[in-house]
Amino acid sequence: MRCIRRHRRAGTYGLSLFARTTGSLSAAQVTVTDAAGNSRTLNIPASSGWTRRELAGIQLAAGTATVTVRAASGNGHLFVDDLALVRTSGGTPPGRRYEAESAPAVCQGSIDSNQPGFSGSGFCNGNAAVGAYAQFTVNASAAGTATLGIRFANGAGSARPANLVVNGAPAGTVSFASTGAWTTWVTTTVTVPLNTGGNTIRLEPTTATGLPNLDHLDVN
Repeated sequence: MRCIRRHRRAGTYGLSLFARTTGSLSAAQVTVTDAAGNSRTLNIPASSGWTRRELAGIQLAAGTATVTVRAASGNGHLFVDDLALVRTSGGTPPGRRYEAESAPAVCQGSIDSNQPGFSGSGFCNGNAAVGAYAQFTVNASAAGTATLGIRFANGAGSARPANLVVNGAPAGTVSFASTGAWTTWVTTTVTVPLNTGGNTIRLEPTTATGLPNLDHLDVN
């Protein structure tokens, strides 16, 4: 069993992770418990390969939230990677969500609406080319570190990596793993430095397959 504790603001959260099991382990669980003792559990079935798992609509009270990872039955091991607990609503300042289809966002591709599950009026379906970028312009009331939640869908069988460029400077890479279907939308998080006022967040694909479909960017 493994526990992770983080201080959180009150609101609605989404839990996402990649998991795989070994041996005869037939089931596992990830439980999120807030400061008031309320809990939600994500059941993880046996899987020999890495599989994306999600649990949405988790209501958390303000204070310390505990994420507990445990094997539920059988013998073997549970492996977890890229675990994220991201606030999706509740107390979020206005204007902190930036839709990929809305100006001043830039999509080097097309704005489509043929894959259900997106927010807003559409999503960015980028061109299949190296460097065919998508860009968001976000505002910050003060300089500092911010967490970006990038919502995407990748129905291809492999990851679609991209360079992350903030205000024209390299800020790391993002590996957009396969979500299994173009209608399966998930959120991955990255931490970046922001300046006071306007900031550009650019995602530049590094392979000819391009970016995944991009829905929106949340800034916390």
